[in-house]
Amino acid sequence: MTSSVHSMGRASRIKPALGWAGGAWGLIGVSLALLYRPSEWQATVGVLMVFQAFCGVLTWHRFRLTRDAVLPDFLTVMLFILFITKTVSTLGLIARANAHAFGEVGQLLLKRESVPLEYQFRAELVFLLAAVVFTAVWRALEGRRLRALWRQPPSKIVWAVYALTGVGYLGFVFAGFGASSGMTEELLHTFAIGALAVLLGGRGPYAMGNRKSWLAMAALVPFLVLALRSGMKGEVALVMLPILLPIFRRMTAAGFGFLGSFMLFVLLFLFPFSEAWRQANWAGWHGYENAGIPVVASRVFDQWADDGLVETAARSLASWATRGSSAEAGGLVMQLAERDGFIGPILLEGLATIFVPRVLWPDKPSYTPGAWFTWYLGQASSPETATTSTAMMLPTELYWMFGLLGVVLGMAFLAVLYFLVWERLLRLSQTGLIPRLALFALLARSAGMEEVHTIYAVSAPVILLIYVIVFDWLQKLLMPGLSVRPMPNARP
Repeated sequence: MTSSVHSMGRASRIKPALGWAGGAWGLIGVSLALLYRPSEWQATVGVLMVFQAFCGVLTWHRFRLTRDAVLPDFLTVMLFILFITKTVSTLGLIARANAHAFGEVGQLLLKRESVPLEYQFRAELVFLLAAVVFTAVWRALEGRRLRALWRQPPSKIVWAVYALTGVGYLGFVFAGFGASSGMTEELLHTFAIGALAVLLGGRGPYAMGNRKSWLAMAALVPFLVLALRSGMKGEVALVMLPILLPIFRRMTAAGFGFLGSFMLFVLLFLFPFSEAWRQANWAGWHGYENAGIPVVASRVFDQWADDGLVETAARSLASWATRGSSAEAGGLVMQLAERDGFIGPILLEGLATIFVPRVLWPDKPSYTPGAWFTWYLGQASSPETATTSTAMMLPTELYWMFGLLGVVLGMAFLAVLYFLVWERLLRLSQTGLIPRLALFALLARSAGMEEVHTIYAVSAPVILLIYVIVFDWLQKLLMPGLSVRPMPNARP
């Protein structure tokens, strides 16, 4: 029991049925990509189908291998999220191209501005290349040993850490420290949610589906309320991740029913609520009402009464298909790269100073490549006055700076970086509880890996590891009672 990982052995072989299904789906995609011109929607759908086959087969295979783990590894969650986003992009393209058959959803998609299809096609090819490179390098580093979290610490200790980090985070929020706290507030947030992820993902009484799991889910409610107040769907997704991960890894009839209910919640409430919140409270949307959750929620209910549930769901689905479309966001960057050429490392200029803590440099400049891109598109007079952040997508951002070679080398470097940080956190977790919760913080970053800006993709895991080492040392020094005895992370 000295191994820190689980050797896959024979289980590393993909089940024939899964392999054949993925191969057939991918072959259809290759045929579409070759038979149609890049300016036709079928070609982009073909690339997306190849992407789905690649991510889908590996995701469900690795979910099967980590069924008994407390948390899956970084690569597994990244591929899972990519599978979902590519499915959303595929549905959006098909609905827009066949608007007459998809009714209101198709008509709403047609009204939204769209990037020319040939650039979307190129963008998805770049995304696919990036995912293949990252996955190949990660799998080469892991060999036959899967880096999941297998051991669960005592529930009482996990609950104590949840209470401490949760209270600390809420204190930061209501004190209004914001950016002045650096990453401390964000880490307290993810550590608290990570504690619940460990409880729900394990095999104890609080595990998903067991008799006390409702307590762990109820403990997520304060964070769900704050996520709704942010108006950010990604914040809500982060809160729901501790529930969704064990459901997907251990799918049951009850879990399938929960997923259906969650989808209805997203379409009928979350998306309309997010739109209404931004219109009411975001300056970039000319909203200065400072409206609370009850007020905004009542507007959603009024929308149900005026438009009906079906039309509300249709609009939400159209919004999801547009905003969740990696093809359009990346296609815009590919269009600019063709028009303006490669821009070089301009988006990495702050990398040398981003690691300096803001407490040591209060006037440290903010690094906002999304605001810079908004300005570049002519939607703000300067990056400093931009009230919205426009995504460039990590692979296409690398392409815009350095071309295809930049995508290959950049994603290979990031795979090595994230693997080493994940490996280090696993080793620290054998004697420390904070590093175990930090694994969830890194998993949360994997969910948005494709759309993160390059400077944050490079700096975030390094800064996270530094914070974890400091927090782990402080916890063992000031609160040794919360420490766990040495616990090898081998599969039980």
